Amino acid sequence: MSKLKHDIDDDEIRIISSRAASGASSGNRSMRPAVALLLIVLSVLALCAVAYVMFYYDSDGEELTVVEDRHISPEKTGHTRYDSETADGYVSVADTVLNGVRLAVFTPVDLTPRLHIGEDILQDTSTVLAVPAADIRRDNGEIVGAYVLSGELVSKGQSKSGFCAIIDGKLTIGVADATPMLEQALESGGYFFRQYPLVVAGQVVENKPKGKSFRKALARLDDRIAVVMSRERMTFHDFSQSLVDLGVSDAIYLVGSEAYGFAIDADGRKVEFGTQGEEDYPNINYIYWTRR
Repeated sequence: MSKLKHDIDDDEIRIISSRAASGASSGNRSMRPAVALLLIVLSVLALCAVAYVMFYYDSDGEELTVVEDRHISPEKTGHTRYDSETADGYVSVADTVLNGVRLAVFTPVDLTPRLHIGEDILQDTSTVLAVPAADIRRDNGEIVGAYVLSGELVSKGQSKSGFCAIIDGKLTIGVADATPMLEQALESGGYFFRQYPLVVAGQVVENKPKGKSFRKALARLDDRIAVVMSRERMTFHDFSQSLVDLGVSDAIYLVGSEAYGFAIDADGRKVEFGTQGEEDYPNINYIYWTRR
């Protein structure tokens, strides 16, 4: 519909002339300043409402959660109080913006990493950080690539060259078509899984998938292992580049999109990301950190 000659927009104010129409009473003239003031107040309130929506909602319409003075918002995020068993061990939670890209960084502190198959780990009160790890095939529900759980070979194959090995509590990430760490994980009762490589020695690794999605990575940052998440949909290349810009030396992919996980921060708050789906995947697996 075309705009009429005398129409005004929602963010415009019509200034009422001080010249009264013929026959108008003095009482009506005295009301005009009050009406103008009311219109101004309503306009300011409308602008505040628009600013609120723009501040608290991202481009996809997802609500962002504000904690103190920080935005901790990897994917969909919520905060609840968590009564931890001990004050020892927590996840340092931070966010940053690099070249317009919003990232959240979760760094385990004084925690032990492990792998687990099944969602029951999410209800374990000793779990301080849990993130889905290896991909699952949609056709048969099997784990993609080699997967070692407490020294047992659960899945085999090499579809991706990136790997994570946890041996005697030490976590190593890298890229290799064949690595002795697979055998070491089997012999020592350790853990191992494969994923896409993202960064090697500070350089971007190109991957075949070209679509955009929320991304997660297991990364070495400042000589510490951290989980880094994008707060917006990104290609593999752009996410890898943002990791390099962040200062990551090495990184492999973790299950992205809306995959659910959580972290417990230093104040005992539970930071959740992603959504828990209704699908039942018996081989859904997590890399998780615990206090014991």
